[in-house]
Amino acid sequence: MSLALGALASFSRASSSSTVVLAGGLAFAGAWGAVSFASAQQPVTRPEIAPGTGGREMALQGVGVDERFDVAVPRDATFRDHTGRVVQLGEIVDGTRPVILQFVYYSCATVCDLAMSNLATTLVQQPWTVGTDFDVITVSMDPHDSVSDMAAARGRLLGRYGRTEAEHGWHFLLGDEAQIARLADAVGYRFHWDEPSQQFAHPAVLMVLQDSGAVGRYLYGLEVPADDVRLGLLEAAQNHSMTTTERVLSFCFRYDQHDGRYVLAAWNIMRGGGALTVLLLGGFLLTYWLRERRKNARASETPVSPTLASTASTSSATGG
Repeated sequence: MSLALGALASFSRASSSSTVVLAGGLAFAGAWGAVSFASAQQPVTRPEIAPGTGGREMALQGVGVDERFDVAVPRDATFRDHTGRVVQLGEIVDGTRPVILQFVYYSCATVCDLAMSNLATTLVQQPWTVGTDFDVITVSMDPHDSVSDMAAARGRLLGRYGRTEAEHGWHFLLGDEAQIARLADAVGYRFHWDEPSQQFAHPAVLMVLQDSGAVGRYLYGLEVPADDVRLGLLEAAQNHSMTTTERVLSFCFRYDQHDGRYVLAAWNIMRGGGALTVLLLGGFLLTYWLRERRKNARASETPVSPTLASTASTSSATGG
């Protein structure tokens, strides 16, 4: 089993997603309808790698993540795709849409394969489509990986994802040691090769690149919640016009940089709920006032019938 297993364990979120209904008692149902949103709420461990696995203690000080939000990836870095063609990173990270970046190595049939499969499952749950709304780069950290292993992984994952647009939007890449190091250094991704076991130890993290090519969000865990990926893409897509639903999501959730996840923005929800309550109450009072005004206006405009007027006059005369 890969050394990454021990490393990834400390990254995994020890929580299951819980459905958060944004409408609640604050009448957000009017905006959402039947829409609900799930978000992991359990605390997670920041990127600290436990030493060793399988009973063998090893020094893994070189493994981790140095979050760098203001550094763009090297667009002139060169890699090979699943056909063996040489591509520059700038051909993919071209400023038109956000990119999800994932480091794996294709010869790892355990944890890395699971991480890629989990990503495919997460992307299936996204309303946005790979190749249309955003791109994905899965790049090997192992310069000795083969094109055939990469092509096999690509076939499995595209089959799992099932949307044909991903044929040109999910990029599987290989590179030499220098090019891999350039990309990893730019995003602060640190991994370690253990010679005795012939395995990599590496952190489990997805990096969401903004249109500019800089990392917008680091999303930690072997299985990143689909909701966190959606919010990360929303924030990274600087050229994207958000729908009403997406604006509600962005308003109600915020990125917790300490925990590397999205959490409910309680203060925003309280403000929104308070404002909505005032609007509903004001609408109710306005409706009531208009109804009473129309009722009084109709009463004052009702004509008096001649019979009633004659009767009233007779009664007045008799009484005199």
